[in-house]
Amino acid sequence: MKFRKSFAALMLSVAFALGFADFVFALTRAEFLSGLLEARGINWTESQEYHENRGGAIFLLRTGIVTDNVSNLNEQVTRREALRWIIESLGLKFEAELLGDYPSGFSDISNLSDYERGCLVVASKMQPNILDASSGSKKQAKFNGNSALSKSDMKKFLERVKNISRRNFTLDVIRNPLDGMRVLIHREGVFSGIPSWRFYIDGFANKSQAENLRKLLKDLAVETTSHQTHGKYFLRTSKIEDYNIIRRLSSFIKSRKLSYRILPSVSNPNTAILPKFYVMLYLDPSYWRISPLVSKAGAKALDYLSSMTKFHGAKASINAGFFAITKPERGFPIGALKVNGKILSTPYEGRGTLGWNDDDEAIFAISATSPYFYNDAGELVSTVNPDFVSDANNWFDMTNIIQAGPLLLDGGAVVGSSEGFDSALLSVRHPRSAIGLSSEGQWIFLLVDGRNGMHASGATISELTEIFRSHDIPHALNLDGGGSSEIIINGRIYNAISEGRERMISYAIGALALNAKK
Repeated sequence: MKFRKSFAALMLSVAFALGFADFVFALTRAEFLSGLLEARGINWTESQEYHENRGGAIFLLRTGIVTDNVSNLNEQVTRREALRWIIESLGLKFEAELLGDYPSGFSDISNLSDYERGCLVVASKMQPNILDASSGSKKQAKFNGNSALSKSDMKKFLERVKNISRRNFTLDVIRNPLDGMRVLIHREGVFSGIPSWRFYIDGFANKSQAENLRKLLKDLAVETTSHQTHGKYFLRTSKIEDYNIIRRLSSFIKSRKLSYRILPSVSNPNTAILPKFYVMLYLDPSYWRISPLVSKAGAKALDYLSSMTKFHGAKASINAGFFAITKPERGFPIGALKVNGKILSTPYEGRGTLGWNDDDEAIFAISATSPYFYNDAGELVSTVNPDFVSDANNWFDMTNIIQAGPLLLDGGAVVGSSEGFDSALLSVRHPRSAIGLSSEGQWIFLLVDGRNGMHASGATISELTEIFRSHDIPHALNLDGGGSSEIIINGRIYNAISEGRERMISYAIGALALNAKK
């Protein structure tokens, strides 16, 4: 026994001498999560319910800044756990989910989930980065995800988290999903407050089903209200501060085989580094032509962007102009809509308009008066009206026309017209969709996420314009935004839709292969 004790003491001394003390004393999950809370600079107050030096960890998990259900805080923390929690604490979970199939630069990723692989990409691509991947070397780096996190690694990681929390950072990733398509994914800034949460429950066939569950949840001390959209009912909680309630609700709703959404709300005290996210898709006209997309049920039906995209065989798409709703799943475009030479809706006077044809000609302008009218026979006809545009180009040579507004850029110059829109649409940050045209003739689909305090704050019209200007795009038109903003690329939604699910829209713009049937 004496020999064993002496041997253990000797090994401990050797470990310290060799600098391996990090591996002798295991770091617990509680230690790491508490350190992560401090590194994020989030203020909180110790109370009697937090004990055994685990207070910071318990608080962090209850806020939902880290959503994992960590059952044993005294267990050793692994590198893969630490990375997941760092990425989520910075509000980068969506980016990690989006980049799970992107090359990470690490060789030992077979045992990682797609999300963890995405975390590796984000952590190594962001500037400043959290960890370093191999860059151009023949031998790829190893992450060792299942290994225990050392104290030296924790110190290094959390110093970088602290640095990012105090100032801005950027993440720029370029993807080429198909020939003639280039996608820029851009993220900057971090949230600086403590989130609260809303829980949405979907999938009710009628109001009575929703009401029955609402009463049951009330008995369980969870207050919800019933709502409907397009004739479909859903329940929504008030703001929930304790994420443990969200975890229990999720398990309960899963057991009843209903779908649900969880959306964060964050009041950011530090407005200088609000999170921003956008996706910019470049379409080479040598491979792709763009076309308005309407529902298979026609221009007076509302449909999901994913359904329109699939029906028309588009390989990329973005929601388009404004629309009115007449009844569930029915509505109509507001403003001009001309598809493959057929007029489906007349222009709205004084609003930004885009027209294009198969001869690589396009017009961006503000309509002055409608160039269309009904004749005595009730037929919709057109008359050449040069006041419709700001130049001499002929709108009636345009095979396709869409209208939204405001017009952002004309030949590189900021237009700056309000077009009669309310200041709430122009000067408040919202999710945004827009279309542009480069000097080289590439079509640009731009999607800016918003209304998500942890992921993206949205953009004003001026900020949207500046994104195009920063990429030297001379022509741009704002499209419908808010909950309608959505972009699909090669069968995948590339943005975090602000309502947590697709919204039915009137029409979209899609990218079709040049040889695709019209």
